[in-house]
Amino acid sequence: MKVLARILLISLAAPSAHADSILDFIRNYDLNDYALGISYSVSESAYRGGSSNGIAYPYLTSFRHNAFTDDWLILTGGDVGVRWVNESGWVLGAVTRIRTEGTDSTLLDELADIDVRKWRVEAAPLIGWRRWPVHFELKWYNEIFSNFGGPTTEFRMSLPREHAWGWIVPSVTLVNNSAGFNRYYYGVSESEARPGLDPYDPGSSTNVRAGVSTGYAINNRWLLSLSLHHEWLAAEISDSPIVDKDSVWSGNIGIAYNNDIFRRREYEGALFRSAGFEFRIGMYNNQTDSKIIQRPVEGNPPEEIDVEDVLGVNKRKSIIHFEGVWRFAHFHRLEIGHFELGRDSDTTLLSDIRLGDEIFSEGTQIEVAAELRVTKVAYGFSLMNDAQKELGILAGVHITNYEALVVAPGTGQRVETSINTPLPVIGAYGSVALGPRSDLSANLQLFRMEFDHYSGSLNNFYLGFTHYFTDTIGAGIGYNVYLMNLDSADDDLRGSLKMRHHGPILFASFNF
Repeated sequence: MKVLARILLISLAAPSAHADSILDFIRNYDLNDYALGISYSVSESAYRGGSSNGIAYPYLTSFRHNAFTDDWLILTGGDVGVRWVNESGWVLGAVTRIRTEGTDSTLLDELADIDVRKWRVEAAPLIGWRRWPVHFELKWYNEIFSNFGGPTTEFRMSLPREHAWGWIVPSVTLVNNSAGFNRYYYGVSESEARPGLDPYDPGSSTNVRAGVSTGYAINNRWLLSLSLHHEWLAAEISDSPIVDKDSVWSGNIGIAYNNDIFRRREYEGALFRSAGFEFRIGMYNNQTDSKIIQRPVEGNPPEEIDVEDVLGVNKRKSIIHFEGVWRFAHFHRLEIGHFELGRDSDTTLLSDIRLGDEIFSEGTQIEVAAELRVTKVAYGFSLMNDAQKELGILAGVHITNYEALVVAPGTGQRVETSINTPLPVIGAYGSVALGPRSDLSANLQLFRMEFDHYSGSLNNFYLGFTHYFTDTIGAGIGYNVYLMNLDSADDDLRGSLKMRHHGPILFASFNF
């Protein structure tokens, strides 16, 4: 949070010529120096019942590894950041990354009774030296949203080698996890303990990670990249009762293309990111998975209710989404968005379930009404905004309202569950012009902290393509993902709510 706050402060205030020169340097960057590609990444979970998780995503890369350049932008190894390289070989910088090693990356049946270990969004200062054949790099990562464990420190030694066909970089990394980090992700508290799951309080640890990354230039336009890593877990981690592995592996493969595919920075045609108001209306083909996890009662374990499978609520439903963006003073913008998801069902229970203080018996006919309403408001500042690209940081709030009503007409039982809270978020947005009237855009908003009576996490990610037929009318297609894990101290929720909804969106765009 401190790193992003400093960037935002510099961006808004820009009180000195030095700050202005930094922004000018950033804004003069040319994306045609990079290749645009698609990558698929997969990683193994160390947790009991965990499996390999894969994700595909677009990415920018260079035909030369950053070990051989002095570029200020860092886009390697999952890190995104900036750096400065001096003539003596010293490297100073700062990076951020998202780590998806927590139990909220998948819904693990074997660990359903323990508290969720949340994803981390981390920032780290970087110091390195690269005058010898072996390069050294030290990074100290801290969670920037909340205290989900302590810091981790990585000391990396690599042997970069560049060839006519591309490059190869073998490396060995020492990964030191603080005791607080290990307690949060691999410890078992007294309240979580149960038969077969004893309390566990690990100390700090040092893992060893070996890896290799390579890039092969198929020709002067296409680049194939590959990386593989294997990490041996220290005893403090592997001895945990919620871990069933001694080591984990990860890797990714990507293909990228570079032939000046982005619009030129000096493009003189009309800009579709000019000042004004843009209104979008879209329709999702939405899939929703939601769970209500209720607190233990009279020594019994927490009870998890799958809203779709147990209560018979539909997983899929089309919904309407509204969004507006007001751009002003060229580098500033305000965003607002709203969607509602309402679902009803009638079902017969196949087993006894507890909802709140009520026990609904097997065979009971119930009527369920569940509704989610989310309104998003955010302010953004563009670090870059020219004919070729836009990249900015934002801060805002998601006003989330969730209501569920379960009624059994035959027995007169009735239970209501509700959440109504603003969740503060920070994030980033960006877009690149792919032609005179087309762009590819992305928006990421994250919540990781305790707020009011609530604590938890929220991840909202959008990726889309838009084509503008005229100066005022456009249309596009995209994909939206909304993940929320929320713990509440209020009696209305009586526990935790896990909600995941995602799906493709078709939309129309109107500019004023």
